[in-house]
Amino acid sequence: MTALISNLRTAPAQRSAGAEEFSPDGTPFNDRQWSSAESLPPAELRKLQERRFLDTIRHAWNHNAWYRKLWTDAGIDIDQIKGLDDIGVFPFTSKTLIRESQAEAPPYGLMLSDNFTQDDVVRIAMTSGTTGRPVLLPFTRRDYALWMEGVARSLWASGVRRSDVVHAAFGFTPFIGLSGAYDVAERWIGATVVPGGSWDSSIRINMLPFLGVTVLMGTPTYLLRLGRLAVEQGQDLSTWPVKKLFVTGEVGGPSSSPATAQRLAELWHAEVHEFCGTQETNYMAWDCPHGSFHWNEDLLFAEVLDPETKQPVPEGEPGELVVTDLLQRSHPLIRFPTGDLVAGFETRACGCGRTLRHFKGFLGRIDDVVKIRGVSVAQGGLENVIRSYAQASDDYEIEFSSDADGLDRVQVRVEPKGDLDQEAQRKFRADLEQLIHSSLFVSVEVQVAPRGSLPRYELKSKRIRDNRPRRQ
Repeated sequence: MTALISNLRTAPAQRSAGAEEFSPDGTPFNDRQWSSAESLPPAELRKLQERRFLDTIRHAWNHNAWYRKLWTDAGIDIDQIKGLDDIGVFPFTSKTLIRESQAEAPPYGLMLSDNFTQDDVVRIAMTSGTTGRPVLLPFTRRDYALWMEGVARSLWASGVRRSDVVHAAFGFTPFIGLSGAYDVAERWIGATVVPGGSWDSSIRINMLPFLGVTVLMGTPTYLLRLGRLAVEQGQDLSTWPVKKLFVTGEVGGPSSSPATAQRLAELWHAEVHEFCGTQETNYMAWDCPHGSFHWNEDLLFAEVLDPETKQPVPEGEPGELVVTDLLQRSHPLIRFPTGDLVAGFETRACGCGRTLRHFKGFLGRIDDVVKIRGVSVAQGGLENVIRSYAQASDDYEIEFSSDADGLDRVQVRVEPKGDLDQEAQRKFRADLEQLIHSSLFVSVEVQVAPRGSLPRYELKSKRIRDNRPRRQ
């Protein structure tokens, strides 16, 4: 199999029609853009998406028995599929289906197409398993390069260069997480990369300034925690060399929680950038210097669906994110429900010159969203409001429960930044309840938690407790 990848780094004037596939060489398109796909005219980008979509479904039909059976059972005639306008006829490729296939045909099931063998696999990733048995993800060399391509655009757009010293604060495990960003920084950009997966926070506080780390990556929760610990130990972060933070892995970046991003920026005296993705598909979106959160449209096609009807919502409206990978061949995913509730997409001009659509960010996980008297409440929205309240610390918890009449209610426990007397606690509760109500149009009960009483998290946070009775 020819090892090919798309990132369109041949100048548009020199590129012939359809010549977007070639071997990756880790070189940027120009000093601002990693790939010329970032600024394709919309009509040309759509043609590229259409071509790649048809190639992907034909590949899956011809080389993946699981898809062939799934689509045959759904009554799909592959020859009648003309383009992305027909995507709605395809059934979802759910995580449950993937797990079932891997149990029936271990280890990979439908995640390794029939025209590949174990000899073609160069890396194995694994989901965290928080919602069930972990899913195994085999990558060929080509498809792992595609994974790297998805995030290279983010690092390059935000100014990461060879002179930088990069540290990704994560463990090197089968959870692929920040591995793609780590590898891009080292192999393609040529920056100095500092490993440290086994370091605890105390070691990082000592080593980051000593080693001259300029770019720090991690979850928003952990980078807030790390910075607060450093300050508590007497460190002045304004004197540290860290100039850029990259956050991912949970709600809390500039697109989904601007208040959290602002806290990070003020704490670290650094720029805050964000990229996001799923292990199963690719890095999906990233921010540019002009404040847009660009979606990698040539790599991934996104649908935003009504969570109940599963029908598309109008552009710009919130809904459930469903992703179709346009280029993966070892484990193509067609209509993969990510489980995320998102704010939607906008088509708008951007000062950076990129034409990729603006992704409005995450609102939370579908399972973390509950309707309170007709209003949908998600962790992301609550977090943004809580962290916009100056007296609130970074630490909070959300509890869903039911009252005596079976109606849902929300209780938010928040630690204040300082010690409060009884009157100050009363004002804290009243002010934050009013702020949440005026921002989200929902009533919640705020409790002031004693300082230091709520759990601290080293990586992803788990701030939601759902104590409602199970609904049948």
